[in-house]
Amino acid sequence: MFENILFDFDGTIMDTSPGIYDSFDRVIAHYRLDFPRSQYSRMIGPPLNESFSKILKLPEDEIRNAIKIYRDYYSVEGMYNAEVYPGIVPLMENLRKAGKKIFTATSKPEVFTRKIIEQKNMTHLFDFIGGSDAEEKGRTDKKDVVKYVLETQNIAENKERSILIGDRNYDVFGAHCCGIKCAGILWGFGDRDEFEKAGADWIFETPEELEIFLAG
Repeated sequence: MFENILFDFDGTIMDTSPGIYDSFDRVIAHYRLDFPRSQYSRMIGPPLNESFSKILKLPEDEIRNAIKIYRDYYSVEGMYNAEVYPGIVPLMENLRKAGKKIFTATSKPEVFTRKIIEQKNMTHLFDFIGGSDAEEKGRTDKKDVVKYVLETQNIAENKERSILIGDRNYDVFGAHCCGIKCAGILWGFGDRDEFEKAGADWIFETPEELEIFLAG
């Protein structure tokens, strides 16, 4: 059914929460905010500028500084504190054997995504690693990243054969805005209720279930 498989990254391919949470800690401490760690998962999915403005309620003129504080730690230590979800590597290996093309389409800056994938020795599993621009000025929303991957990889005219796999409602909205289907997965940071409200085309509980669907 699908030839081009676009994967979200945080919460879909890898559990990046340990390093992300440690980086959020720096921002919370700097601004002396009363924001519990139990709510940090709300900030995994949207771009940092959106999380800091809409969730942390930081003033607009502090957003760039907050992102710098976050990345000063994340770019050196935090980003490598991540683990690949069980079943993901076999899933991707089997999809490639079946002739599928695999891409990332993540709101995480592309440069960080590439470094993490390289550090985890997974580069060979991807045809292209697509993410947001490092400065978060032009390509940050999921729809912008999906469009970027579709256009740069010359698959924009083959949308009916392309699908995005993700763990949050942002993935559903971004995929549908670009005219492709989206499958929500439940091993990440989202839940079934979130996907049903967003209108996900399919919902899968495990990588094994997803593989059976995508291998067709």
